[in-house]
Amino acid sequence: MTRVGQRRWSIPGLRRVAQALLLGVAVSVGVTALSRVGVLSGWETRAVDAFLFLRDRVPAPEIVLVLIDEESFAALGERQPLSRRYLADLGDFLLQSGARVVGFDVQLRSRAIPQEDAALIVMTRRWERGGSGRVVFAALATPRKGDGPARYDMAPAFSLDLRGLFGFSNAPVGADGVIRRMAPVLPSGDGGFLPSFALAVLAGYAGQTSDELLRALTGNPGAALTLPARDRQGRISRTEPISLSRLAGAPWRIDFAGREGSFTAFPSGALVQLARSGIRPETDNPFRDKIVLVGATFAESRDFYPTPTGLMAGVEIHANMIFTLLSRRTLLPPHWLLSLSVLVGACLVVSLLSLWLRPLWVALLSLLLIAGFVAVSYEAYTQGGYWLDFVAPLVGMLAYIEGSRLLTRRRLRAAFGQYVSPEVMDRVLREGAGLGGEVRSVSVLMSDLRGFTTLSERLPPDRISEIMNEYFTEMVDVIMGHHGVIQDFIGDGILAVYGAPLDDPDHAWHAVTTALEMQAALRRLNAGWQAAGRPALAMGVAVHTGEVFAGNVGSPKRKKYSVMGDTVNTTSRIEGLNRELGTEILISRETLQVVKDRVVMRERGSIKVKGRTQPVEVFELVGVSQTDGALP
Repeated sequence: MTRVGQRRWSIPGLRRVAQALLLGVAVSVGVTALSRVGVLSGWETRAVDAFLFLRDRVPAPEIVLVLIDEESFAALGERQPLSRRYLADLGDFLLQSGARVVGFDVQLRSRAIPQEDAALIVMTRRWERGGSGRVVFAALATPRKGDGPARYDMAPAFSLDLRGLFGFSNAPVGADGVIRRMAPVLPSGDGGFLPSFALAVLAGYAGQTSDELLRALTGNPGAALTLPARDRQGRISRTEPISLSRLAGAPWRIDFAGREGSFTAFPSGALVQLARSGIRPETDNPFRDKIVLVGATFAESRDFYPTPTGLMAGVEIHANMIFTLLSRRTLLPPHWLLSLSVLVGACLVVSLLSLWLRPLWVALLSLLLIAGFVAVSYEAYTQGGYWLDFVAPLVGMLAYIEGSRLLTRRRLRAAFGQYVSPEVMDRVLREGAGLGGEVRSVSVLMSDLRGFTTLSERLPPDRISEIMNEYFTEMVDVIMGHHGVIQDFIGDGILAVYGAPLDDPDHAWHAVTTALEMQAALRRLNAGWQAAGRPALAMGVAVHTGEVFAGNVGSPKRKKYSVMGDTVNTTSRIEGLNRELGTEILISRETLQVVKDRVVMRERGSIKVKGRTQPVEVFELVGVSQTDGALP
């Protein structure tokens, strides 16, 4: 006994479920593999770029920029390299103001004016007396020649007497020319590591000397550096160890605090004027206890680079690198097993939806699911610095929808391919059709052979089969050639429908022209059979127009696309009248009302048929009118 409301799964139903689930798993594994080998890396990169661009500016009050802008450069006489005395005065003023560390993102490889070079050296010695590296300079890391793993040397400054910390300013550039990543350290020739400019500045901010930093970077990969870190409230209130292996691993994704201009900035010219005026900075000033970076933003410096948030000066890129090191937000992708689990879950949800919903609803709900996942991923990124990859699920769901569509096309071809023309089949697949069940206005055609029973008694079965195969081949080609869909073969009879499953505004005309051409085709067959000494056949055809139920009908174990209703029954009764009236083709008044101006017919009256209380008015179809041409 079956409980009321309990769903019973048929074998075909279970097969569809199994196919959907297997497709979901296959797509998930395939997309995960593509993601692992980097095929989707370009899309993932663009997705993170979009997040960075859309995210609101993250406050970073601990970092202040001093910019050598166009006005400051003009005051310096537009001369490069920049005046070392100018840099010395700027450094003195900032450190007197209480800056914890001052980083100079300027070129210092070549000598300039000796007196000015000396002024910069004196400034660095003056502020080195406390033992800490409060002055940091940017340099270039140059690769060593030779085989084996890449090793780098720090390009020397113009003088060995220049004191302070040094860090390389090199940054990895993407294939599209965009700077997205940073290398906190690079392997050096002596087996240790060279610090980046951002790391050196952060070490100076923590009060480390050059010797202390180099000793830490010379240790084994398990060694750790203790550096300042931002807490969840955005305050630098603690220090945390960070392993050398993490620093030396894959390049970090720069966690840009915002677009250009996200950091507090001051023009260098005004500060140098204050320094040279002899005015001592007040205790409460914007540089006290801050990380201060000095860099060029005048056009001739050519120190501007594309970033995910737009074109940005090099000094501001370094500020974002420091921000990334402080927050420890490396934006590493999640473990591949987590990505696979999310992907499998998404595809399975779509799989289950596809079993009960129309493709349009599946697509809409899939888009909503993707939108929700993107929103969650964006929230995780902005709030916690976590990167939840939504690109792979998006690609996976799109691939699943496409795979499901291909499976549906395969099922449709299996169900309809033998009953409709290739053109109609292509329309069904291209435009879709209501196969679940609907009421449609159609024209129904039914044919039946005359004298076939007598013929069967006279000829052996193999000869009968040969004749019928020739007959059905001709008739099927004619029906399909006029956009008809063969519903069934009933003994020697054929049932076809026009206007379902696809709309056909001219279905009545297509049906009556089919009937005329079927009779013409039978005449050609009879001529050939009689020439070969075979008996001729006669056929009656009927066409009736009306509403039917069209859709998949049957049991849970076997379904078939079919048409049902009084229109089909009436067509069968009309076809039977051909015997009584001695006619070849009969059409109903409902059909004639649609095609009356295009056909030649003879009225045959209203006739009472079995199964109907009202008589049926029928007309003999003779041919088509002159304006519509002649049929073969």
